[in-house]
Formats: sequence, C-alpha cells, structure tokens
Amino acid sequence: MKNNKKLPILAVEDRDLGGYNMSFVFRKTTMEDIDILLPIQKASFQEDLEKYEDFETNPACESFEKLAQNIKKYHHFTILDGETVIGAIDVRGNNERMHLDKVFISPFNQNNGAGTAAILFLEEKFPNVRLWTLYTPYLSFRNHYFYEKLGYKKTKEVQLAPKLILFKYEKLSCVLMSE
Repeated sequence: MKNNKKLPILAVEDRDLGGYNMSFVFRKTTMEDIDILLPIQKASFQEDLEKYEDFETNPACESFEKLAQNIKKYHHFTILDGETVIGAIDVRGNNERMHLDKVFISPFNQNNGAGTAAILFLEEKFPNVRLWTLYTPYLSFRNHYFYEKLGYKKTKEVQLAPKLILFKYEKLSCVLMSE
C-alpha cells in the first residue's frame, strides 16, 4: 500500500540495525492513515487473538473509532519503509513514565529491523523519559527476546484473560542511570 501524501517527517533512521541497514521514516499519524493502519494492526495481532481468545483488549478487535481516538489522544506515529506504510507505534505517558502500548509492523515487513528502529526512534524522540514500560503475551518468545536485547527487564506477570498472561517489561532510561 502506498501513501503518497506529503506529511511532515519527524525522524529518519539510517543506521545499522543488527545486520539490517535500512531507512525507516516515522511521522505523526493522521486520521487519513487509519484506512491503511487498521488492516495492518489487525493482521499483526490476529495470531495472538486466535491463540489467547482475548476479544476485549486485543488490538485485532479495535474499531476505526477507537484507533481514531487513540491517534488524537496519545503519541501515535506511522512507520514507513520508503513511501510504504508498514506499521505504527502508540505510546502514552510523560517524562516520568512512558508506556509503549502498541508497536505493530505488517507481517510482510517483520524481521527487517523496523521494530528496532521504532524503539530507537522513541528513545530519541523522548530523551527525558525516566522509565519505559510495556506488556507482551507470555508465549510471545520472539517479543521477549526482542525487548530484552533492547535493555528491557521482565518485572511482573498479569493474568488478563483465562488464556492470557501478560509479562510486564520495564527499562530505566539513561537519564535515570546517569543521575
């Protein structure tokens, strides 16, 4: 899917991303992005929906209206590979604590460094955040490895639904470590 509309670009990462040397563009998500992002979001979380049967909180069940509300209310960024929209990031909070609510990359564009670039983008965009937090499903071993390699530590387990346990991960920022 192409999005040829010119919008302000907040950051472009062009660095070595663990063996992948790719450029990704991050820009503030607009309402016009919803028609492209919602199917990507649903595809990205469909496997978890089938595995955990969590129809209340799984992003694969999110409506157009809920995504629009999140874009308006929180820090929401669209991820592009060149001119192609491949996913988005949704973060919430302030400099004391920033919660990574969602990172989703199209299943066709995963494993190419976009997730790593997204986390690095957030850390550069919000350099004064003291604590980063996130939740990920207990059987999402690839996610565990991914977040741990980026410095996150598992701190808690939460039973969210009969088949779903979430692991809470936290990362203290360099701001706090240098004090």
